[in-house]
Order: sequence, then C-alpha cells, then structure tokens
Amino acid sequence: MPDPTGSQPITTKSGKPFEAGTRGFWKDYPNINALTDELGVADIFTDFTTSAFWSPDGLEATAPVFGDAPQWPSPLGQMLATVTNFTRLPIEDRLSIAGLLYAMLDLYRSDRIFQQYDDLDAQSLFVKLGISDRLINEFLRPTLLVGLFKPPEELSAAVTMELLYYYALAHQDSFDVRWIRSKSIAEHLFAPLSRRLISRHRLQVLGGTLATRIIVSPDSRRVSSVELQHVATNTMQVIDDADAVVLAVGVRGLKALMAQSPELSQAAPELVGAASLGSIDVVSARLWLDRAVPIAYPANVFSRFDALKGSGGTFFMLDQLQKDAQQALWGDEQPQGSVIASDFYNASAIAAMSDQEIIDRLTHDLLPIAHPEFSHARVVDSEVRRYPGSVSLFSPGSFRKRPPLETSVASIVCAGDWVRMGDQEHGAKGLCQERAYVCGLEAANSLIRRKIVNGAGHAHPVLPIRADEPQVVLGRALNKLVMDPLETLGLKLPWFNS
Repeated sequence: MPDPTGSQPITTKSGKPFEAGTRGFWKDYPNINALTDELGVADIFTDFTTSAFWSPDGLEATAPVFGDAPQWPSPLGQMLATVTNFTRLPIEDRLSIAGLLYAMLDLYRSDRIFQQYDDLDAQSLFVKLGISDRLINEFLRPTLLVGLFKPPEELSAAVTMELLYYYALAHQDSFDVRWIRSKSIAEHLFAPLSRRLISRHRLQVLGGTLATRIIVSPDSRRVSSVELQHVATNTMQVIDDADAVVLAVGVRGLKALMAQSPELSQAAPELVGAASLGSIDVVSARLWLDRAVPIAYPANVFSRFDALKGSGGTFFMLDQLQKDAQQALWGDEQPQGSVIASDFYNASAIAAMSDQEIIDRLTHDLLPIAHPEFSHARVVDSEVRRYPGSVSLFSPGSFRKRPPLETSVASIVCAGDWVRMGDQEHGAKGLCQERAYVCGLEAANSLIRRKIVNGAGHAHPVLPIRADEPQVVLGRALNKLVMDPLETLGLKLPWFNS
C-alpha cells in the first residue's frame, strides 16, 4: 500500500470510501478495547447489533444481542435466547450439536489429543458425532464459510472447534458483535496509533515498499540485513544491522520472501514449512443505490445460494451502521440511498467473474431474497476488488506447520492470527483481529524479554479473555479423569478410529 498508516483513506475511482472486508468487533476483544481507550477513540463503534442468515428460502435465523437476555450458563443461555430465532431448522436438528459440545471439552486434554483433532477435517468430525445433515448444511457450513472462509471438509476440526467455542459458546454473549460507525478501521485505529508511534518513538513507515529478502549472519543466529523494493520506482534499498525483524505476513507474503532468502530458509526450516500452507481468495464489493432499502438487519450472511459458487457471502447495510456519516459514504456526491458492502470468501470462482457479473449476482440473485425492494433499486456506483491468497487456510494437519512466535533465528519473530504462540498462547482464536493484535504484542514482548532489543521495563501488558465458565472447567477435568485411564487400556474415542 502507498500509505499503510491509515492517514490517507482508501477510495474508489469516483472518490468514495472503500474498505477491504467488513470486520466486526466481538465481545471478547479486551486488548483491542484497551487500545481504543488508550488512543482516546473508544466511541468509534456501533452498538452491538443483530445478524441475520438468508437462504434461497428466505430468512433462516437471526443472532440476537445475547447480552440483552437474562444470563444463563453456557450453552443453556444461547439455547434459551435463540429458541424462536431459527425460522426453519427443527429443534431436533439443533439438539444434535450436543456431541460437538463434548468434543470441545476433550480438545485440550493433551497436546497429542489436540493434534489428533487437528488432523481430522471438521466435516468428518461432525458426521461421526451424529450432527444432523440439516444442521451442518444449513447452519454450520455457512457459518464456517464466513468465519474460517472454507467449508468444513477443508478445515481442521481443532481450529473449527476453537472458533465456535470462542465466538459462540464460551459465554452466552460471546457472539455479540459491533462495527465501526463511520469511516474505516484504518482511519479510526491505524491512523491514531501510527501518529503516536511516529511522534513518540520515531517510527518510520515505508509505504509502497516490499521486503524482498532477509539475509542472516553466517552463524544463522541473527538478521544481517533486509532488502527492500520500492514498488513505484522498482529501486532497491538495504537495511543493515537490523536488531530484529517481525514477520507480520500471511502465507502469500511469506512464500515470496522465503523463495528469495536461501540463507533464512536453511536457518529456519519452520518458516519454509509455514510458507507451504494454503491460502484463500477474497472478493470485496461495494454498491451505492439510488434508494434506501429498509431491511431489518444491518449485518447479514448468505447461505446455500447457487449464485455463491461455493463461496461464503456476507452483506452489510453501511447506511444503517453509519447513520451519522451518510455524506462520508458518498464522498463528494449527494447521498441518494443505501450503501452495501459485500464480501465473498473462498471466492476463487467469484473472482474469475467480471465486475459486472459479480454486481449482477448481488442485485439479481442474492439481495432480493432479503428484501424485494432490492429488485427495484438501481446501482448508481460500484466497486469490486479482488484479494488473491490473502487469508490463511487452517486446513487439517496445518497446526504443526503454522509459523511459531519465536523462530530458529533468535532475532526473527512472527505475528498474525495464524501464528502459534506457544507458552504465550491466548484465548482469542481463529481468523481474529484480537488474536492478530495480541500476537503482535507478544512478538515485541518476546524480543524484549530475551534482550534482543533494548526495551527493559517496556513490555506491553496482554489482557486475557474472560475465564471459562465453571461448568466448562469441571467438564474438562472430569473428561480427563475418565479418558486418560481408558486410553492407557487402548480404548479411543470412536472419531479417532480410521
């Protein structure tokens, strides 16, 4: 990006604002909430909002603001709060998820057991646990397509359970989510954070620049230099004597970097393994309409539409989420109607379509199911952007290959939501802004703790998420008490039998 600090808003060709993906801020984001307090921008969020699931049959389910309901132990609270929220899925199908609740209690029994769950794909686990086909296809599959961005047969069962527990089952109100109420995350969070780091700590931000090679010392213990390429001019630059490097990159970036860094590849084979993992294509679209469409829910998920071509899809009514910022949504133009942000994940087939074909899919095949008025609305402006290989794929067996926080080269650490944090592991899981931010903090803290950089006394505090509820703690303890002795006798849970 020419300017990754957020000080220059990303705009369309016509000067309207655009953001790559629409990201929610969930209840259990304590460190990001603390950051907004620290920066004095805690008022950037909407209230917690209701979300809706739509299929070709119409409204399938709504997720209420669970914090508004009487609080009960999880998962009883979620069940009571959503008794009437599923419009089509029978209660017996919903109850078939019980086996998954047990597997979640078993997940952390030992590192070996976690790895066994990671080697399983989520679809196979769902079937072996007796979860009904309707619950899988009408709820779990679309949820995973927009939560981990792949269908369950392509996802690690371990990471799937971590995500479902963290976002939905840890506490009754874990699924409560809010959004940015004006502008973008870059403008509201990255810009003030960048200004603070620049003014207080002499941060230099090299926009429009690629790191192309990392050279390590002959003894492979530290970084010797980092080679950079300026995209606009194609000129090269070298940073010598770097104290440390934080690899805050995804699979695509790491793969390109390792291909040009043979010394690093030899010194840190774990990074070569991480670079071999898969990634996911994303497409983001934004539509400006000539009229306001009075849909009841600002945040929405598409489920089971043939028009999705196997992708997961969401759409957000930005004119509802950003009610006090209508003019900003339209740039220099007079506001006319609704503004819609729509994101497609696992979107290789969607990405291959033309911009107009994607817009037609939205306006003709998808949006009118949520409200017939979409059929009569005219698109007065639009923008479609593609992000190939931009998201981590948590495939079966991928956990052991994910990059570690601390690498074999002492002065290189990794940060991002796909990083294994080892002893610093945090409760925020999955493709998660909170996890990405916490991992960045822990990467810096590691360099300070090991005295690789001079920051004594300046480690950043990391806040834990809420503790597990007592019934969960008890359930895990009882399961371990029973299952460990049984396994010594050669008995295994049936889903681990081939």
